[in-house]
Amino acid sequence: MMLETSLDLIVKVDRIQPDLPSFFKFVASDKDLDTLATRFEFLDVLSLSAELKICKSARDCWDVVGQLRGVVVQACSSTGVPLREKVDFLIEERYVRSVGYQEEVDVHMGVAEPLENEAINLGELLAQSLAIAVTPWPRAPETPETYTSGEEFPDHPFAGLAALKRQPPK
Repeated sequence: MMLETSLDLIVKVDRIQPDLPSFFKFVASDKDLDTLATRFEFLDVLSLSAELKICKSARDCWDVVGQLRGVVVQACSSTGVPLREKVDFLIEERYVRSVGYQEEVDVHMGVAEPLENEAINLGELLAQSLAIAVTPWPRAPETPETYTSGEEFPDHPFAGLAALKRQPPK
């Protein structure tokens, strides 16, 4: 059985049966899309969906696996031109129950996330996965590789200093 979910879904791990995976289907509502666009400063999030499976993989350990798909519009980092990007991202995340010693938790942080209040926040996992999946500094194809500055613009902040540097030494 596959349960419909939203960005608000938090799954208590004690409800996940040890020998039976749980399946979740996420299709973002307009509110979810607006929330994500605002949070990550995208121009727009046009669509977002995911299918996830949670299973207990070991004692005090749960794996979340699935596929995140969507369409995001970001501004070119140089020109501000809107750029549309398709997202197709594999989610593979492991969650573990925290242990009593802080040192042990830190050792595992590279390969697993700690549970929060004995639960997995699927909405936050989806939001963070989207942020990771998009191009971090998108550039429009027609954007020049380099920009020149200084000499062409005589009123730039260091124009006076540049003029002094060009004077021959006394």
